[in-house]
Amino acid sequence: AKRVAASCVWLAGKLEESPRRSKHIIFVFHRMECRRENLPIEFLDVFSKKYSELRHDLIRTERHLLKEMGFICHVEHPHKFISNYLATLEAPELTQEAWNLANDSLRTTLCVRFKSEVVACGVVYAAARRHRVPLPEDPPWWTVFDADEAGIQEVCKVLAHLYSLPKAQYIPVYK
Repeated sequence: AKRVAASCVWLAGKLEESPRRSKHIIFVFHRMECRRENLPIEFLDVFSKKYSELRHDLIRTERHLLKEMGFICHVEHPHKFISNYLATLEAPELTQEAWNLANDSLRTTLCVRFKSEVVACGVVYAAARRHRVPLPEDPPWWTVFDADEAGIQEVCKVLAHLYSLPKAQYIPVYK
């Protein structure tokens, strides 16, 4: 699991156009492992056999991840739909709230479970509920945007669960 987690972070950095060097990923995950297992934090020499093995594992695991995903790595984010949807619904006052919810949705699995249009409709709906802004119901507004009510409700449920979790705690990696 530790190898897969490190490879996922490394691959995610590449996919989101914020790549990190493999040695930085290895150093951080090595340090986290030392801290988690209450071991003394040791410097990992880039010329050591251990570093070489960790780097080889990182690369090999990344290849396995890519193979399992069928090399399909593009995930469409809901953000690009929000402005258009709110302009169509004539509710520009919801833009910031919907955008914030879309940002927070990236901390969940919504972007891989639903089409971006459904996630965008879900965050628009959640923003409208928070600000008590009525949305057209005849015909249902979401049908125009290629979404279904069940998907929107699930998006809202996942976001509500996300907000019910305790606030994340910062754990310093370097000491």
